[in-house]
Amino acid sequence: MLHPVGLLVSDFDETITQHDSICEIAKLAYEKRARQGECPLLNEKLAPDNNDVGECPPPWSYFVEKYFRDRKEHIKFWNETHPERTLQDHYEMLESLREVEKKSLNRVEKYQCLSGMHCDELFETGERIPKRDGATEVLKSFLLECVNSNISRYFYILSTNWSRDMLLGSLKDLVGIKREHILSNDLVFDGTDCTTGKVQRNVLSALDKLSIFSKLKVPRGTISAYIGDSDTDLPCLRLAGKIDTNDLITTNKRNSKLFRVQSWREISDSGLLDW
Repeated sequence: MLHPVGLLVSDFDETITQHDSICEIAKLAYEKRARQGECPLLNEKLAPDNNDVGECPPPWSYFVEKYFRDRKEHIKFWNETHPERTLQDHYEMLESLREVEKKSLNRVEKYQCLSGMHCDELFETGERIPKRDGATEVLKSFLLECVNSNISRYFYILSTNWSRDMLLGSLKDLVGIKREHILSNDLVFDGTDCTTGKVQRNVLSALDKLSIFSKLKVPRGTISAYIGDSDTDLPCLRLAGKIDTNDLITTNKRNSKLFRVQSWREISDSGLLDW
């Protein structure tokens, strides 16, 4: 590789983790309310009969099913009314999904599903989230080079997840990872470090990810690399490979390459992240 990777950015859910982890946030909130006797732990699928907010939120399955139903219907309507002929057309469809995300968050906030969790509980929940084989080892190796040498290398998580504390807990074994390295949405806390049920909305769409990624510093003489698994990562995957503008090769020349891998082991074996 002519230029080493100086900026590494990775998606979190289903890229580093084995499964989407937002449900773990809800599980923590629902089980805590049940233990405290505030609300029964509801397992059955139950949609609210009206728009009034009761003392207890509906089961989490209600919000999951509503989200995926809205998303499917939105994409179907969009495709019927917006012919997709170019990649830019696809990007516009991805950006339109911002409204689906907003509606979902509005519902979750309305019923205060995610209130009452302490930041330490979220961190501890993150510690238990199963990760993909090899993910920790690959990232540890990359970060150790950042910490133990004079090399300028940067690593960030860029995610649509809702809890930076949970992500920090999941990544606690990675040397040098700090809160500012987690670029995601986040739960809002009160004065006692407990969640209010509100979500700070920082990353709702693929183009939000692209905007954030494009502003991150790429050390001189190095390139950027992005690891992701879904449509929300597509614009960043196409941008990855950008070179610092002070380098002899400028960013207006196409240098990006897209690699398809099945595991973190393949990334390690490829040597792509070696200095």
